[in-house]
This record gives sequence, structure tokens and C-alpha cells, in this order.
Amino acid sequence: MTAIFFDVDGTLVRWHGEYGAILERAVEQVVGRVEDGWLDYYDERFFHHFGAFAEDPYRRAFADGCERFGIDADPAAMADALVECEFDAVKPVPGVANVVPKLAERHTLGLLTNGVPEVQFGKVERQGLLDYFDVRVASHDPAIEATKPDAAIYEAARERARETVSGDVDTPVMVGDDYEPDIAGARTQGFEAVHVDATAEGATLADFETLAALL
Repeated sequence: MTAIFFDVDGTLVRWHGEYGAILERAVEQVVGRVEDGWLDYYDERFFHHFGAFAEDPYRRAFADGCERFGIDADPAAMADALVECEFDAVKPVPGVANVVPKLAERHTLGLLTNGVPEVQFGKVERQGLLDYFDVRVASHDPAIEATKPDAAIYEAARERARETVSGDVDTPVMVGDDYEPDIAGARTQGFEAVHVDATAEGATLADFETLAALL
């Protein structure tokens, strides 16, 4: 049996427009306003904490912003609002909802994603697809703490696939939209890789049907 791993953002789900609009909406919900500098500072602090594999980088970044700008708000509430806004904004990439169940009939499916597990897996759950993925690997799982294309995250995916099927699996497959971490990184670690560009014109059901036929 083949283990097929999918990236999440841009591969299984996507949002239209800029992420900044989602962030702005979340801050307005909790604070009631957004002032100059808040969002840029949040982004800077988020990626600082994210890169350090800090626990709950969303809350920590908002806490930094509240301190810096004197914002009278609960950073945890702001973090919860942002995650909920992300969940509301994402939609499945066309074709995914039809093809994932078909692939799950014949293969072991996995998620292999950079990000906080609860957030990344939550996006897939909101689409009603999480139960199809028996193997779930996220960079900010405390047991992993490695981002694609690091070898460690791919090795964790391979090991969890072996545990799921109770033995060796065929050469695993990585499906993703970001070429360097998803495709080049996977191939370096001995995975087969399928590059999908969900943002391009013509990224329709037929593209994922073709993927299903090839696998």
C-alpha cells in the first residue's frame, strides 16, 4: 500500500485575497479597531515565535503586540479569533473533496504540513476531510519541531506511516503546491512527488482526477 501525503495550505485548502484581511478582521472582532503598525508587528513577532517552535505562536505574537502598543485585550482571545477567521476563510481546492475519498479507498493518506497541528488539521476538518487522513504530521508538533524541507519532518512522516500500516510501505508520495519544500524536499528524502498549482488558472476537478488516476 502506498502512503500519499498532502500539504495543506495551497494544496488541499486555500483562501482568496490577502492574509492581512483575515488578520485585520480577527483584531477588529476583539479590539474593535486596527491601528497603523499593529498587523505588521504581529506578523514580525509571529514568525519569530514560529521559527523558534514556541508553544502557541499566535497568542505569543498578540501578547507582544498588546504590550508594545498598549492594547487592552486578551491575547488568547485574539489568537482564538484569528484561528476561527482562518477556518471561516479557507475553502477546499476544486477537486479535492471528490478525489480524497477515492484515494483513501486504495491508499493510506497523510497530512504533511508546516504549521501548528491544531490549526492545520482544523482547516482540513472544517472541510469534512480529516477522517480520510490516518497519518498526520505537522512541523510544530513538539515531537517533531522541523519544517519542510528538513529531513526530520519527512522521516517522521515515513515512520508514522509505517506505524499506521504496521510495517513497511511502498515509496511514499508527497503532493504539494510549494516546489522547494514540498517537491524538491520530498524527492531529496526518497519520496515520489506530485506538484499541483492550486492558484493557477485551470486548477479544476480534472487536475485532481488526473492525480487520482496516476496514483
